[in-house]
Amino acid sequence: MVKVKQNHRELAKNNRKLVLNLLRREASTNRRTLARLSGLDPSTITKIIKEFINRNLCIETQPEISGKVGRRTIGLKLSKDAYKSIVVRVGVQVTEVAIGYFDGTVEHVDTVRSVSNISEFIEKIKKTIFPIIEKINADRFLGVSISLPGMVDIENNYIIDVPHLGWRDINLTDYLEGAIPVFIDNEANLSLIAEKWKNSLIKPVENAVFVYLSEGIGCGVIVNGQIYRGTFFNAGEFGHMTIDHNGKECYCGNKGCWETLASTEAIVREYERKYSKLEGSSYNDKFMALVELSKVNGKALSLIKNEEDYLAIGITNIVNTLSPEYVILGGWASILSEDSIERIENKVNKRILYAAKSKIKITKSLIDSKEQGLAAVTGAALMIVDRNLEKIV
Repeated sequence: MVKVKQNHRELAKNNRKLVLNLLRREASTNRRTLARLSGLDPSTITKIIKEFINRNLCIETQPEISGKVGRRTIGLKLSKDAYKSIVVRVGVQVTEVAIGYFDGTVEHVDTVRSVSNISEFIEKIKKTIFPIIEKINADRFLGVSISLPGMVDIENNYIIDVPHLGWRDINLTDYLEGAIPVFIDNEANLSLIAEKWKNSLIKPVENAVFVYLSEGIGCGVIVNGQIYRGTFFNAGEFGHMTIDHNGKECYCGNKGCWETLASTEAIVREYERKYSKLEGSSYNDKFMALVELSKVNGKALSLIKNEEDYLAIGITNIVNTLSPEYVILGGWASILSEDSIERIENKVNKRILYAAKSKIKITKSLIDSKEQGLAAVTGAALMIVDRNLEKIV
């Protein structure tokens, strides 16, 4: 009898998880749609939604017109303020701090300069986030979710290697207060998670790669619907594949890595070495200035076309290795023009193996096209809800 009760409780919990995740995926939905998508009885949906509303996990919205005749359907959506988190997107030069909401939306709070001294960096972050945390109801606070530009062990909050900042073998728990739950992941993985949740084009895709262009290059990889991390948590580090074995030394210690040729830092340094200084306080800002300048300046356009060539070479290697259905260009690649994306896709199709020729789809990040880096921040807000799902339901 005890086992039967346990099984029933487990089944009920799994049903709640299923319905909650459907609410998270659909910006706006209703009970009828939830029953259809979940396969659960309408009565079960009604019971779960009643509980969710009582717990302020979701709210009813204005009735939707379901047809010309008949009753209007009451809409449903997640309650934005049900839970909150602090989201930190660590960049090579600039770090962004935001509040993450239960529905996956985020609110920018502050930016701080990134520094290579980890103790100094953590102190700067603590001074920024602690006053915010104090204002959040402790029962509704999920913790701190951190996006990092490097290799991390997500299970142990362990930074394996962030080459640009020189961070290696760092346990974040040693630096942050033990009472605050901390969750970490790679920026490209988080960006891909955000696209998978929020981009209707990518939601049904089982195999995809997110190319995160910034001061370096990182890639998030989904294989058969799941983030692929690899044995040593370094899967997707295509930015460190060798393109030119006699090339420039990379922050990782190798020579001729893809990111030494195609990152925002690389392309900006090349332009400034040849021509003149660009406006901006960071390489990403200067890259944006360069893209804008390329609309009216032939020298700038020539450098952008070089960037397209280097991106195409790297993407070709990725496609030949992983055979994804989609390659999503995010981070600061999302500011490239549609003409640039088309040229990159054409170059890739000329280079890739016949099996994928003219089938691979290259698109810009839906989220980063609105604001560069937003996909990583959004992914961090979504990830911390995922990691707390057992507690929430």
